[in-house]
Amino acid sequence: MLEVSASGINLYLQCPYAFKLKYIDKVEIQQPDTTALITGKLVHKCLELYFKDKMNNGETYFKPTDYMKQAIEDYKYLNPLLLDEAIEEADHYLTLYNNVAKTLNPEGAEEYFEMELSSGIILRGYIDLIAREGKKRMLIDFKTTRTTVKDNAKYTLQLSLYSLTHKADAYYLHYLTPTHIQIKEIKPLDKLILHSIINNVENSVLNDNFPPTGVVNEICSSCLYRKVCKFASIK
Repeated sequence: MLEVSASGINLYLQCPYAFKLKYIDKVEIQQPDTTALITGKLVHKCLELYFKDKMNNGETYFKPTDYMKQAIEDYKYLNPLLLDEAIEEADHYLTLYNNVAKTLNPEGAEEYFEMELSSGIILRGYIDLIAREGKKRMLIDFKTTRTTVKDNAKYTLQLSLYSLTHKADAYYLHYLTPTHIQIKEIKPLDKLILHSIINNVENSVLNDNFPPTGVVNEICSSCLYRKVCKFASIK
């Protein structure tokens, strides 16, 4: 069985050969630690701890920022200047999000799932938050961004795949930006489209056919696997 995440399906759509390098050849590329990356991880961890506390106790007098000390435990190896900058940025995002967080009634936080998509592929991952508003069940994914919020097909596909594993009345992206919180409802893709994508992935795996489509689009230049890809030198 091949285990993939929603980001793996997105990677396949960007470049099947990059997908092969990661999931078939098991090439490991360490993503460099950046302030933006660590900020996002700290925000997610603080929100996970906050909502789990809220689930366990019914209510909490803490704010998401109060969990920062716990959240940084896994990142003490980082350059102190980088970590301090990420903490400051994450704290800012979480402070802006506090009023939204208080209104959410969590049923699950960082909820693990796995689902057999086909005879050879298992989708696995974590859902940031499952919440309830009255009788309405919501699935929420958090995104941090320093730039203007724009529609993103990768995020739509991500939540659409999640909709196969967890039924909800609504699916939302919660964007945490430097100036405001933006909430965007996502309508899951039609199941026929999703299963067509899944079938394409399965056929590539069965037939060992992974075309390097990244060389003809803008993905190749920013691909993590560029240094080990035999097609990357094609101009």
